[in-house]
Amino acid sequence: MRNRSLEILDAGSIGLIAGIIGLVGAAFGLYAMLWGLGFFDYLGGKRPSAITPISRQELVENILALNDDSKPYRITRDVNSDFLAEWKIAEAKWYGIFNKNGLNEAYRAFILLDESRHTARYYEELGSINWTAGLQGVIPSVTYTQTSFHGRILFQKEWAVGYGMKEESHASWEKVYDYKFDVNEIHDPIASTVKKAGWEWVPVTRKRNVTYASLQASE
Repeated sequence: MRNRSLEILDAGSIGLIAGIIGLVGAAFGLYAMLWGLGFFDYLGGKRPSAITPISRQELVENILALNDDSKPYRITRDVNSDFLAEWKIAEAKWYGIFNKNGLNEAYRAFILLDESRHTARYYEELGSINWTAGLQGVIPSVTYTQTSFHGRILFQKEWAVGYGMKEESHASWEKVYDYKFDVNEIHDPIASTVKKAGWEWVPVTRKRNVTYASLQASE
């Protein structure tokens, strides 16, 4: 009788342990799903700046003012977010330089300005560049897939240096371009502009958190 009771107790203990393990597994699965959707991203608003924030429109103008024909990146307005920052891969002047120096990874970042929190959320992506020979020479096509790196990119650097003929009569050469295709070339000027404006700089790991829909959800 005693052995029978022990057997029942052992079976009950095993069932209890299995139940606890199942609940832990389910909780972990739920956490992983919510994390994947970006619910645990810090969205800003809890670290006030010592600088009085400027208006949203002023910040928009300041960020767009970073554009420069001599720089290998551009910042444009986006449909679902405020800005898209990326290398000028689609511009003929630049993709020739990118191709000659073997650049095969694309970079882009989305920026969303949340005026209620005075924060600028920043989300980064790495994609791949395929170079295809055509009638107009070698042209690039950029692919961003679900398997590409997304979230916070700590560093990504390429280096391009080119030399051209300075004066044919003297047969001398000069450096015609010298660019570091470092993602910080895009990241740092924008971050500095945001911080100088008294807004909080907030890198996020999920794209959903740099969309206008995320602003509506937090209202």
